[in-house]
Formats: sequence, structure tokens, C-alpha cells
Amino acid sequence: MNPLNSTLLDAADVGGKGILGGALVVAFALLAETLTPKRFAGVFAAAPSVALASLFVTTLHKGPEDAKRDCVGMIAGAIGFVAYALIAPAAMRRFGSLPGSSAALLGWAAVTGAALPLVALLPAAKSATTGAVIGSGTGAPVPREGLRPRLEFDPGKVKDVAGKDLAIRFAFGAGTSIMAAIVSLLAGPTVAGVFLAFPAILLASLTLVANDEGRSKARDDARGAAAGALGLVAFAAVGAALFAAGPSAAAFVAAGAAWVVVALGAFLIAWRVGAGADEDQGKDG
Repeated sequence: MNPLNSTLLDAADVGGKGILGGALVVAFALLAETLTPKRFAGVFAAAPSVALASLFVTTLHKGPEDAKRDCVGMIAGAIGFVAYALIAPAAMRRFGSLPGSSAALLGWAAVTGAALPLVALLPAAKSATTGAVIGSGTGAPVPREGLRPRLEFDPGKVKDVAGKDLAIRFAFGAGTSIMAAIVSLLAGPTVAGVFLAFPAILLASLTLVANDEGRSKARDDARGAAAGALGLVAFAAVGAALFAAGPSAAAFVAAGAAWVVVALGAFLIAWRVGAGADEDQGKDG
């Protein structure tokens, strides 16, 4: 292929992932705004928005083989995301919303870094052509345990969402998608897949929620995201198994269904045993 054409295709790939990733992040954020309690809404703070955007463009541009390897790396990132969501509430209580949620990224990096060499051993991580892998506890009290709050969906809440907040979420979604696309060009899809589960979008959400609704609500958002992060692990595992093994559309449907079942299932189990209530806002510290 002509080098100029290749460069233009790569630029279109990066730009397409950025725009679609930002748009899907906004869509899931609007859905989350309609849900109560905050822990229930938090599940969707770990929705596979960036992954769906990136994998869709990847399958169109490079094919399902690269999408499969993206998903392998995403398994490691998603395991790190679970750690992030568990660490963030305690870190936010101790250090404040922005410093605490930012510090929790160290937990994501440590767990992801430990998991990546292990998932890279999976057969799905290797290129079908070259065989290469790389290349072309909260600690915080949870008040009101034992209650089982009503789960509510109120579409009318969407009109109360500030345009500035949506713009910030779009920017974080687009930025994370672009970062993953660039890493893919430099280090290959397996390494790039890690960033399909990078919690930058949750970090932005936690900061916005803390500013608009209080720190306790932000901590609840993070706790709910732990269930969503478990769903991301399932999404990535199913994608790694099914991309390149059959129709890409079937892989997307199966991976999306896996996220829904695991993420919502994990939250509903917690809710059923009385661990789904939000913190008492009177203890907003």
C-alpha cells in the first residue's frame, strides 16, 4: 500500500475511534443519570463504551484478528479496573475526590501490569500471521447496610444534565480512545487493549459527581463501577474467544450480553443481600 494512503487510513482509524468513543461515553453517561440509587448508576460508569468504539473501527479497518488481540489485552486492563473501583472509595475518603481517584490509578497500573504478561500467554494474544504478541478493599465504612433500595429509572433526569459535564465526558472518552489507537499503532493490539479498560472515564465521572452531588455519591459511583468492571472482564474474555472465530457481529452481541449479565448480575446480587444502598449523605466526608 502507498505510504501516504496507509498514513491516511491510520489517521482515519484514530479519529474515528476518538469520535465514536466520546459519543458512546456520553450515551452511557446519560443512561446512568436516569438511574437510582447512585451505586446502580455507577455500574454504567464501567460500561464498555471505549471498547465498543475501538473494536468496531478495528474490525472495519484491520479485521477481527486484531480485535481478538485487543480483547486479550483488555482482560488485563479490566482486572485492573476492578482493583481501581475497589481502591477508589477509600482513597477518595482519605485524600479527597480528585487526588484520591487519581491516586487509585496506581492500583490499576500495578494490577494491570501484573496481569498483562499472564494474559499475553493466551493463544488468542498471538498474531495468526507472525505469532508475535507485541508489534504491527475499600477500607471505608459502608453505611446503611441491610437496606434494599428501590431501583428506579427516570428518563426526565436527562434534561438536568449540564452540557459542560457531557463535554468533559466526551473529551475523556475521545482521549482514551485516541490513546488506545495510538498505542496500537506503536506497540500492537494486545498492549493497546489494556487501555480499552483504562478508568480515566470513571475518574472524570467521580470528580464531576463529587462536585455536583457530594463526595459520598462519588464513592457510591465507584462502588457500583466495581460490578461494571467485572462485566468488562467478561466482555473481554468473550471477545478474545469469539473474534476471528466467527462473524464479528455475533462476537459483539455475545460480548455485550456478557457485560450485561455479569455487571448487572453482580450488582443485583449485592442489592439482594442489602449492599446496594447509597451512603448516608449526612456523612459526606
